Amino acid sequence: MAGDIKLQYVASVALTVTNLHSLASSQSWETGWTSVSINNTANEYADLLLAGTFTTHASNRQAGSINIYCYGALNDTPTWPDLFSAGTEGTEGACTFHDTEQRDSGVRFVASITVDTGASEVYTFQPVSIASLFGGVLPPYLAFVVSQNAATTTAAGLASSGSALYYTPVNYQYT
Repeated sequence: MAGDIKLQYVASVALTVTNLHSLASSQSWETGWTSVSINNTANEYADLLLAGTFTTHASNRQAGSINIYCYGALNDTPTWPDLFSAGTEGTEGACTFHDTEQRDSGVRFVASITVDTGASEVYTFQPVSIASLFGGVLPPYLAFVVSQNAATTTAAGLASSGSALYYTPVNYQYT
């Protein structure tokens, strides 16, 4: 009996972004915010579509970028790569990469949003396939990093509210 394989979208999940609000600017994108770990060992999703919205701070603005990255655990324990000199991999909160080389070799680039000098502006990025960043297969555990240089100093580049990240799990269904 022949059948079809179709995509099955699971309910979207809003990540906790408490420490993303009022995120300090980083001119080299070495400091930022990391999400909590997403455990894919139980649900075994085929993909996650990541999308988000960011609200810039009302003052001290400069044209720049908001960069979003993803990183995966090295195994199913999970053992995380040692990326941060401050903050904890796979735990929601502020983070600082050891250096730009650790950042560039230890994370996958998801998206970049170009921002202008307008105060309190809202920027979005459309859903991005996270599995595609890892050769088509999600790691057993993964997390995200957001870094931005939308303020002229290390002052807050993002507003104290209004930013959000969502992921939509995707599976395949045989019908």
